[in-house]
Amino acid sequence: MASTQMSRAAGTRVPFVSTLTRDLDEMQNRLRRAFNLPAFEPLIPSFVQPVGWNPAVEVAETPEQFTVTAELPGLTAKDVSVDFEDGVLTLKGEKAESKTEQDQKYYVWERSYGAFERSFTFPTAVEQDKIKASFENGVLTVGIPKTRSAKANGRKINITEK
Repeated sequence: MASTQMSRAAGTRVPFVSTLTRDLDEMQNRLRRAFNLPAFEPLIPSFVQPVGWNPAVEVAETPEQFTVTAELPGLTAKDVSVDFEDGVLTLKGEKAESKTEQDQKYYVWERSYGAFERSFTFPTAVEQDKIKASFENGVLTVGIPKTRSAKANGRKINITEK
């Protein structure tokens, strides 16, 4: 059996995620060979459906504000809602599944569909009236300015599409 290990030059590093992905792919291939399964036949039974998804998010802080950035491919500003209440920012939305053919058989399914909801609690008081959200090329960016005084009311934030 041929070795699937990658050779590395001295001083170079293979990122953890790519190493993990390679190892998982190798394990899946071994399972397929052990049970004599076709190369692209799904290992998970077809009655199992993916449920929801969690978009990738970054939360950053500067002395002036927090910035929340979420990757939402395939969505528009109308598909997403942003709310801020009691120091908690909540992002909600839904990505509809688009199927084209009834008899289509999938060999690889990596796209995610369904509803999502992500919430983030902020440790300091923020200026709720000055929170701004924008949406461009499938990326939602929410700017949350800091303040020294706390406000107790919640607020719905409008998203502008660029």
